[in-house]
Amino acid sequence: MKRLLHILACVSAVIALYGCENKNTPLDSFILDETIRLELDGVKVFVYDNNRCQLAFNEQRRLFRANSDTMLNYFELVLDRIPDKEGEDLTGNLWWSTVAGERSRNNITLNVKRIKGDIIWLCDTSQRTAVVIRVLE
Repeated sequence: MKRLLHILACVSAVIALYGCENKNTPLDSFILDETIRLELDGVKVFVYDNNRCQLAFNEQRRLFRANSDTMLNYFELVLDRIPDKEGEDLTGNLWWSTVAGERSRNNITLNVKRIKGDIIWLCDTSQRTAVVIRVLE
């Protein structure tokens, strides 16, 4: 009986370990996709659709926003400065909608992974927060 309890305890520990595994965004596929989006913990939380969404940009506030036409689904990113070169680190605050209400990640450090024209790819070091934004002129 003790042996069975020991085996069950070991199996439970392994399941718990893998169940708590942090998910992240694979950078290779992330930087190849030009779609404006927010990815959190490896999941695409918001994906911009040109037919059903809108983009907003406020240069003075360094604010980037993407939302659905209904305004129910969105993400908003405010950075300490406008990104202008790959490899630089920026600090920002991020808000996004969920079924349960608004969520946020504050004071996150994002690295500029790629800049192509007016599109910018940003990701934190853990690859748990990844966002693609567009600077509108």
